[in-house]
Amino acid sequence: MRGDVSIAIVAPAKPEDYFDLLWQGVWEATFDLGCFGVQVRNITTGHCDLDGQRQILSQLFYEGIDAVAVLPAHGAALNDLIGEFELRGTPVVTFQSDAPESARSAFVGPDSFQAGVLAGEVLAKLMSGRGRVASFPGPLEHHHLAQRYKGLRTELASRGCSSVEMIGELDVTADGIYVGDERLAEVAASLEERGVRVPCVGFSNTEDVRPFLANQTVSAVIDEHRYQQGYLAVQKAYEAVLKREHGGRVTGVQIPSAIVIGGNASDAGESAIGAFEMLVRQRTEVLLSYKQRLERANAELLNLSITDPLTGLLNRRKFEETLDSEVARAKRYEPMSVLMIDLNFFKAINDRYGHPAGDEALRTVAGTLTSCCRATDFCARIGGDEFAVILPHTDRPGARAVCDRIAGQMGRTRTMAGGKELSISLSVGIATLPDDAENAEALIAAADSAMYRAKEASRRVA
Repeated sequence: MRGDVSIAIVAPAKPEDYFDLLWQGVWEATFDLGCFGVQVRNITTGHCDLDGQRQILSQLFYEGIDAVAVLPAHGAALNDLIGEFELRGTPVVTFQSDAPESARSAFVGPDSFQAGVLAGEVLAKLMSGRGRVASFPGPLEHHHLAQRYKGLRTELASRGCSSVEMIGELDVTADGIYVGDERLAEVAASLEERGVRVPCVGFSNTEDVRPFLANQTVSAVIDEHRYQQGYLAVQKAYEAVLKREHGGRVTGVQIPSAIVIGGNASDAGESAIGAFEMLVRQRTEVLLSYKQRLERANAELLNLSITDPLTGLLNRRKFEETLDSEVARAKRYEPMSVLMIDLNFFKAINDRYGHPAGDEALRTVAGTLTSCCRATDFCARIGGDEFAVILPHTDRPGARAVCDRIAGQMGRTRTMAGGKELSISLSVGIATLPDDAENAEALIAAADSAMYRAKEASRRVA
């Protein structure tokens, strides 16, 4: 996984009084998750601006975004774009207003149906369980508004009350008022202007509503904790990225609604703050755990990509990358040397004792090289029975000393094959920069030539 994760948050900015808390949650989450390398792009749209959201999401296809959290402007109208993101491997989290038939990874927000049930319960109690409710549910093509209204009607029906959806003028003969969208202050002002005092319940716990709560024109507000929705939308989007790279799926977060009644309007949700802070800490710990697991998995993958699986030494690709880097460094500072190493009579070991014995011989050589070299040296198996060692800051006498140390330890080392102890001998060639070569390719060629001369000499002795 890359070090940085880019998340796009797409939601309305106006009316500010309603959405400011939501964006405050987004900003707080951005700050808290910054230590994980999370970068958040805040993209604002007009209220219920479906065309604007479609244009923004279409543009995000080509901008390398890792996850998207979006407050859908309209029911199922974004389902095709959400599905396209998911098909491309980019998780989408919907929040506040859901798109349940889409392929979105998770939804963060209240249970809108239960929030409507809660509104119906409050209204029914304030009306003493009887009467007719004039309802301003808002545009019912919005999933969360439709679910709120469905919950309200279900609860009122169970208590013997009825709800009538209002399209235009306020019905002053109603026994109760329900406002399902952000128009609560507007409806409350109309009630106050007409001198109508009936139970009135809505969903907009905003600054312009609180005076009406204080004077009881508005009886109660169902608060769906917009701050928490903004915060957890970012956190869930990041978790979706982590889980997708880890092979898992993210689940949604259901945020409980709270009732705000007159006198506690300014303290709305205070009782839930401690619980929410605990939830944030717990979820941050979960994210940290996923991140650590991913980092360990990625480290293992990286190790596999640069390591020879039999010996645990560097593989040829990593050896060549390292050699290029060390040669560039040596040209600026001190000399360096390379050892090219080949086992003598390795084919005979394989032919006589089998490949398991040959593998054990290779592991024995690898162990010897590692023990005889410094922590700053680079030991590699570059193929078959060929090994190489990069010796930074090492001149020819220094490289010769390492060769002698390797030869001495190999002379004392035995490997088991077919129940017998076998000795292993090596042919080693040395090349030093700048004495023998001026670049990596020439350095390898010089060390190879020296190694083959050493091998021919050992065969003549044998």
